Amino acid sequence: MRLEPLCRLSMRYTDASWHRPYGAEGDDVEWLGFGHGDGDVTGDIEGKLTWANYPRRRQDGVWTPNVRGLIRAGDGTELVVSIRGQSVLESAPGTRRAILARVELTTEAQAYRWLNTSFLVGEGEIDEEQEIAWIDAYVCVNEAAQGPPALGADPPERFRQSSAHA
Repeated sequence: MRLEPLCRLSMRYTDASWHRPYGAEGDDVEWLGFGHGDGDVTGDIEGKLTWANYPRRRQDGVWTPNVRGLIRAGDGTELVVSIRGQSVLESAPGTRRAILARVELTTEAQAYRWLNTSFLVGEGEIDEEQEIAWIDAYVCVNEAAQGPPALGADPPERFRQSSAHA
């Protein structure tokens, strides 16, 4: 598998609420939250992002982002975005969490329809004090495949899986 960079999703919370509904204070308590915000998308996709997150914090302290949103690209194209993953507290100044995630982009727009059958992953970070996050999304290019996909739209050349094996 080869990872090809696609875009960066930069997000800022505009409102959020965080709760410990099942227990008292402590590090080993489950949390739930809801927040929403806006942001920018840069790279092969350029545009504005509107999103909402309904994450859960596990008892071990790992947050599990559950983001849904909409990208409005500069050319008017709309893409639905879904991000599921985990964010883990870093040993770093401030309150920062490292994010690893599955990113899904879906659209009816012909120029980006190839993303409907592409597998994307993301890595990034959230600064909890500033309530800003970023995720770099990569297309996973299958280099073990015997041929190109038999369904969906053809991706741009650099995102195409192997068409033949030696």
